[in-house]
This record gives sequence, structure tokens and C-alpha cells, in this order.
Amino acid sequence: MTVLKVSGVHTSTIGSFPLEDSPANRRRCIDDLLEIDIDFPTYPQLVDMCKQFLDDLAMQDQKIVTRNGRYRLIGKEIKTDVSPLGLDPFLWTLQYLEDKGVKDKVKLKAAITGPFTLASRIEIKKGSFPYNTAVSNMDLVKQLTAALVKSCQKVSKETSIISIDEPILGVIVGARTTFRCREEDIIDTYNALKKACEGKFVGTHICGRIPPNLADTLLKTELDFLSHEFHDTPVNINAYTSNKLEESGKVLSVGCVSSKNPRLEGTEEITKVMEKFRQYGDDLIFTPDCGFKNLTVDGSKEKGYEISIRKLKNMVEALKRFKARE
Repeated sequence: MTVLKVSGVHTSTIGSFPLEDSPANRRRCIDDLLEIDIDFPTYPQLVDMCKQFLDDLAMQDQKIVTRNGRYRLIGKEIKTDVSPLGLDPFLWTLQYLEDKGVKDKVKLKAAITGPFTLASRIEIKKGSFPYNTAVSNMDLVKQLTAALVKSCQKVSKETSIISIDEPILGVIVGARTTFRCREEDIIDTYNALKKACEGKFVGTHICGRIPPNLADTLLKTELDFLSHEFHDTPVNINAYTSNKLEESGKVLSVGCVSSKNPRLEGTEEITKVMEKFRQYGDDLIFTPDCGFKNLTVDGSKEKGYEISIRKLKNMVEALKRFKARE
């Protein structure tokens, strides 16, 4: 597959939806994304983003035990020589697209849960979070990074865009201090996974508020795009300047609809969010703020899913207005 370099303005998704994981729901999600005409749809993530990868790791590493949905390392090291982790929904989606005869037409985006976030879900001792988890030990984070290399190599052969999803970084990297990892640790981790993706268009998604020192660190990586929430966290627009993004050669991926609030944003409202980012270059990607996994309406996942699809439809329509005003 030819290496993709994103140019122009596009739409994409983060991945998750508020439906139970089943073949029928996977088909429903990908069919809806294709009908909406999302430019870079992420394969449907209908299970917890950490469980998706850690269950595979636990099956191959007897030192990681699971109990009541929790993971615990009973040894001192995490196994790195493992088969690709967490790729079942991605590979399922590829096969489904091939069966539909559209695999070569769809620019699929692959989501890989990052090693810092996975480490934050593995308990290593008693104590309070995150001090009791593997994210407090950089050696273990590095081992998880090594374990994810084969996953990155595998998806890079079949996809257009790869996102290393690291929501925990917005928590452990504060405004002034970084929790038990140095700036170079973050940079080296991202660069190692970027290299494993073998030249593909690779970025990261981090939701929540982006502290200035985290933004500066991300700009120093070899990543191609940076994805954050801007609808519910508008202060993130101050995280980067257009000049710094241009100097770093990175594309900004802008969350422009809420993934938490079931209120349906109108197309004009979404367009106004998009308009704030014209200064950030000619290449932009617009997405929801985050995945829709926890979006419900009156406790109903079905209603939450219906709203998420309507939000995406309005986002696509808003982009048409955005382009028309150029």
C-alpha cells in the first residue's frame, strides 16, 4: 500500500460506540460510517480499549492475571515476545470490507491503545492509583511498548492512518510536573511505535485538557498528527500555535462535537468550531472529541448510538459548509 500523506481537510472518528460487541453491531457501525461518508473511519471499538489489548497479553503472559476485570502483574517483567495484540476487531473489519468488495476504497483508521494507558490498568502492588500500577515503572512501560510493536507492524500493512491512543497522558502529565516519566521517555515511546508503523501516517489521541508541557513534548515527537478534544475543552486551542505546528510538520486533528453530552450539535454550531482552526494550516482532520462508548440517553445505549450517528452526520455536513466558505 502506498504511504498516505494527509492533505486537505477531512473527517474521521475516534472509534468506540455505545453498543455491545457482536458481529451484528460491528456490521451496523461500519455500514453507518460508510453511509455517512466519513473520510477515515476507525474500525468499530465496541469493547473497552484496554481490555481489547490486555486480554490478548494476559493469554500469552502467565505473569499477568485477570480477576473481576482487573489485571495484575505477579512477576517483575512483562513478556515482549508476543503475537500481535488487540487486533481482532480490526482484522474482522478488514474481512468484512473485503466481503463487501470495498476494502480498497475505504481509508480505514486503526486505533492502538498506547503503552502508558495499558500500563495504568495493570496493578503491580498495593496502594493508590497510579502509584500501584505499571505506569509508575518506566521499564514496564518500555516492555509494553515492545509488545505493541508487532501490532503496529501488522496494521501498517492494511490501513491508511494509525492512532496511538493515550488518554492517560492527559492525567499523568500535569501543568508543571510529569508523573514518573521524563519528557524523553514519552518522545522515545511514540517514536518507537511510529517506526514500527513503517512509514504510515501516525498520530496520537489524547482527550481532556492538554497541559502546555505535554503539548511541547508531543511537538518534539516524530508523530504526524495530534488529536484532542476542542468542543468540550475549548481551552485546548491555546495548547498549540499555528507556527509551532507548521514547524513540527504536524496535522491537527480537532474534536468538534461532544462525545459526552447527548445534546445534538447543529451543523452551524459545528462549523463555527471548525472556523476557529483555519489558521492552523490547510491540512486538518475533524472528529468527535473522543469515542462515544459512554454516551447514553436516559440510560439507553441504543439511543446513545443513534445520537452519535446523528452527530457524525452533522459533522460531515458542517465540513461541507466549512469548505464552501474558503
